[in-house]
Amino acid sequence: MSSHHFVKEDQEPALIIADAQAAPFAIVQELLEWSPTVIVLEPALHDVTQWGIKLDVVISQQKNVVRHTVQLRDQAPVKILSYAEGEDPVQTAFYFLVAAKYKAVNTLGVEFRKLSPFTDQLDVVAFYAGKRWLYARHSKFEKWLTKGTKIFFPEKITTVNGLDDNGVVVNDGVIKVKSDGPFWMGEEIL
Repeated sequence: MSSHHFVKEDQEPALIIADAQAAPFAIVQELLEWSPTVIVLEPALHDVTQWGIKLDVVISQQKNVVRHTVQLRDQAPVKILSYAEGEDPVQTAFYFLVAAKYKAVNTLGVEFRKLSPFTDQLDVVAFYAGKRWLYARHSKFEKWLTKGTKIFFPEKITTVNGLDDNGVVVNDGVIKVKSDGPFWMGEEIL
């Protein structure tokens, strides 16, 4: 980081890891570059602890909190938030972020549609099934992409400039997408 970049705590997107294998590790390293708050869901905990990174929050079933407290003592300070059996650990993670007034989050291994209830409170990017899913809250999106990049839209979009009929970027440059309302858009990453 160069000396003229200053990031206040909690301004960078948090990172929720539900599946450590949801994106290539090179992408995970990019997401970790600005030292985000790292939130790990219990099913991914073993894999993520093998990475040797600092965890900030672990979302655990109530019955496993004591075990994780002992297991993660070298991670101190780490918050362990519990959820009851039958509850959704992803919701617990998002409630934590909203309560802590985060503005944005990246997720690994969470199906993007499951995140829709939180898109009015947080900017959400989901890495899921070999794609980077972005929620365009303001009904438009512009990004410079390289020729051949594959883009996916799970619902009908009003206007797309720069893509062919199969969702492939025609030329290097800015693609522009507009719709009548907010929408999800996926970009192939694998």
